[in-house]
Amino acid sequence: MELIVVGFQGRYRAAQVLTELRQRGVHLFDLDQAITVSWEDRRNFVVQQSINLSREEGSRWARLWGGFIRTTLFQPFTERLSLAATKVAGKESGSTNGHSQEPLTRDWWMADVGIPANFVRDVGALVQPGESAIITLAEKLEPRRAESILRDCGGSLIYTSLSGDQVNKVRRELMTADA
Repeated sequence: MELIVVGFQGRYRAAQVLTELRQRGVHLFDLDQAITVSWEDRRNFVVQQSINLSREEGSRWARLWGGFIRTTLFQPFTERLSLAATKVAGKESGSTNGHSQEPLTRDWWMADVGIPANFVRDVGALVQPGESAIITLAEKLEPRRAESILRDCGGSLIYTSLSGDQVNKVRRELMTADA
């Protein structure tokens, strides 16, 4: 599995490209759980996530991506992402089926999961104010195909491969307590 970030020039380009990929049925990576992030300016950071209201997983994905954004883009208020997803999904409490809603920290991504420091650095350099990005996972990324398609859309692809142990740690965070 790969952890993927695709950077774009322009605040809205990532959302446009993700919509285009969905409409064209191009499956380079997990389109359903992908999020887009964009910097409006140094103070305003926007995250867009689709939430399936018939499932409770939206808040868990928001928690995962919130921790990733905090780790790579140094956004301190990402716990609001999972709280908003929980509210949108119609859950009033701060937890989902007993699953913790505590924010995932930089230490979780860096020390526990073990994503490389140079990947974290590269993500931070790729997504700057006035720019946007798609963040997602891919089960079977075809790098050359993905790079070609995304380059044609104006994107720059960076990714890191996750080991089986790393994938298991991510999946554990996405499971419900009673699953």
